[in-house]
Amino acid sequence: MAEFCNQCTEYRLGAGCAGDFQNLSTSEDTKAGLFAVVLCEGCGAIQVDHLGNCISHDHHPDGTHTERTSPVQY
Repeated sequence: MAEFCNQCTEYRLGAGCAGDFQNLSTSEDTKAGLFAVVLCEGCGAIQVDHLGNCISHDHHPDGTHTERTSPVQY
């Protein structure tokens, strides 16, 4: 089964739908700058906060979500 961050879930299913990565860490972790590393089927290997929001750097500065269009390059 595919798992998605909150932004990809909202993009695919509409507003109000929650993603699959909530509660993998705590709000204290987020405040301390610690994030879970997950594999989102929409954007690839990313970091998410305790709410399941993608916080990785391949998002626009204004907070909008952009999906990867090519494989991750290292």
